[in-house]
Amino acid sequence: MFALLALRADSLEGVTKADLSAILDRLARLEAENKAQAAKIAELEKQNLALAGPLKSQDSIVAQIKTEESTTTNSTGRIFTTESGHKYFLADKVANIFEPLSESGLQITPYGYLAFEGTWNSHAVDADVCTDFVKRHGKGGTTLSMQDSILGMKFATPEAEHGWKFSGKAEFDLMGGHQNDYAFHWRHLYVDAQHESGWSILFGQTWHLWKMVTPSEIDGAWLENAGHPYRRSPQVRITKKWEFEDSSLEVRAGIVKGGPGMGGDRDGDEIQDNSASNWALMQGAIVYDHIAPWEETSRRWLIGLGGMYGRDRAHRLLDNGTFGGEDDEYDSKMVMVAGVLPLFTKFTLTGQIFAGDNLGGIQAGCAQRVSYMHPGRGREVSTIGGFADLRYDLNETWSFAIGYGFDDPTDSEARYALGILRNDRAYIDAFYNINANFKLGLEYARLTTVYGDKGEEVDDEVGNDRLQFSAWYNF
Repeated sequence: MFALLALRADSLEGVTKADLSAILDRLARLEAENKAQAAKIAELEKQNLALAGPLKSQDSIVAQIKTEESTTTNSTGRIFTTESGHKYFLADKVANIFEPLSESGLQITPYGYLAFEGTWNSHAVDADVCTDFVKRHGKGGTTLSMQDSILGMKFATPEAEHGWKFSGKAEFDLMGGHQNDYAFHWRHLYVDAQHESGWSILFGQTWHLWKMVTPSEIDGAWLENAGHPYRRSPQVRITKKWEFEDSSLEVRAGIVKGGPGMGGDRDGDEIQDNSASNWALMQGAIVYDHIAPWEETSRRWLIGLGGMYGRDRAHRLLDNGTFGGEDDEYDSKMVMVAGVLPLFTKFTLTGQIFAGDNLGGIQAGCAQRVSYMHPGRGREVSTIGGFADLRYDLNETWSFAIGYGFDDPTDSEARYALGILRNDRAYIDAFYNINANFKLGLEYARLTTVYGDKGEEVDDEVGNDRLQFSAWYNF
C-alpha cells in the first residue's frame, strides 16, 4: 500500500483519481475485516479459556477476568462483576465451575456413604436392620441390606455479607420397613444463618438440639430405646457461641413442632397427638468444650446439659376399651447430661445419662409414652437411661470400641403401656480403614428386653446374640 502511495501521479498512465480512490477504499475495508477477524479469534480464545477454567490455576483465571474491560471487584477482591453484569466467584482452588447463585457465591458439596450391612440374630428382633427390642417369641435369622446408605448435599456461602454466612444440608436415606424396602426418607433439610458475632439461626429439620454425643456401635438403631435418645424434627433454633483460646461455650434454644408424641396417635382419632396440642416442644442445651491439657493433639473434652418440655393431647380411655370423650394434656419432659473425655493419647470415653416422662417420641422410654391403668386419664411413663462408650484408636487403620446402654422405665407404668420394663445392650466393635473412603466394621452385641404383663409381678426376660458386618464407602 505504501509503495502505491509513493508513485507519482504523472507515472500512473491510464489511472484516474477515481480509480485510485476505489483502491484505497478497498484496502481500508480489508484492514477492518482483518481487525474484526482478530477480535473474533480473541473472543473464541477467551471462551476456550473459560471452558478450560477448572484446569487453570486461580491466578490465571483472575488475570483473565481482569483483562475484560470495566471489571470491578467487591471488598474482598474475590467476586468480579464484568461490564455485562456477569458475576464470577473464585473458589479456593478453581473458579467458574458453577456460576454463583448469589453475590457471595455458593459452594455445593455432594456427600454420603454406601453402606452394606449383614446381620445375624439368634432370636427374633423387632426389625431387620435397625434393632431396638428382642421379641418375646420367635427365631432369629440373617439379613443383608443397603438400607442404611445416605446421600446428601451440603451448601455454603464462603464469603460473609453484612457479617452473615449461610450453610445447610439436604440429606436422605432409603430406610424402609424391611431389608428389601427402600423408601425415600428425609433426614436433614435446613438452612443455618451464622453471624460473625457468634449468633446463628437455624430453620428446618435436623437433630434435636440436646443431642450432644454419639456411641460408636454400628447397628443403625444407634442405641435408640437403649440409652441414646435422638430425633430429627422441623424446628427453629437460636445459638450463641463464644470462642476462647483453647475452649468454647455454646448456648442453644429452640422450639420443635412434632415433638412429644412424634408419630403417635394413641387414641386412634387420625390426629397426631402432638398436633392436637397447642404446645410446641421447647428445648435448650449448654455445651462447653476444651482442648485436653494432657494431649499433644487437638482432641477436646466436652460437657453438656440439655433438656426439653412440651405437651401432647389425646382422648380418654372409655370403659369399653376404646378412646373418646374428653381430651387430656400430657407432659413430655427430659433432662440430660452428656460428656466426652479423651484419655491418654488413644482412648476416648463418651457417655450420657437422662431422665424424663413421655419420651417415646424421641426413642426413649422403650418407645412408651402414656399408660392407661384404668379407664379415664392416662399417666406419663417415666424412665431413666444412658450409655457409656470407650473407643481405642490404635492407629490410622485399626480402632475398637466397647460399650453399654440401658433404658429403664418405671415398672408400674410400663406394664400398662407396651409392657416393656427394660432394654439394655452391651457391644464390642472393631473397625478397619482400608483407605480414606472405604471402611469395614464388625460388631457383636448382647441385647436383653424385659417384659411385664398387666397386674402380674412375674417378669419375662429374653435375650439375643447379634452379629453385624458392615462395609462403608464414603464420598
